[in-house]
Amino acid sequence: MISNSMTLSLLTFSYLALGCMALAMFSHFRDTFKRSPTPAQSRGLYWTGWGILTLSYYLGIRYLGFAYGSILFTGILSFAGLLVILTASYQPKHLPHLMAGSSSLGVALMFIG
Repeated sequence: MISNSMTLSLLTFSYLALGCMALAMFSHFRDTFKRSPTPAQSRGLYWTGWGILTLSYYLGIRYLGFAYGSILFTGILSFAGLLVILTASYQPKHLPHLMAGSSSLGVALMFIG
């Protein structure tokens, strides 16, 4: 059985991963930092996002099994995507701060649960 703190931890990691993938795109990076990303920054953010997504999927299937873990991951990923879209659209300057906060909160919640 997965706890609520583990579910919130997966949400925060999914938010972090999708935020990295959003910042890997030229327009979102420019809106956030007022400069264009270097190709190395773009690739690094892209692959970091995929790595964190893979880790969060692994944690979901590790605690719930393949079937329920996949369902939970899909639902959490959809909600995290909505949060990233809203943040990148309306408050792009706050995206890095919220990503840092979500990673700190996610690690803390993972150790609690």
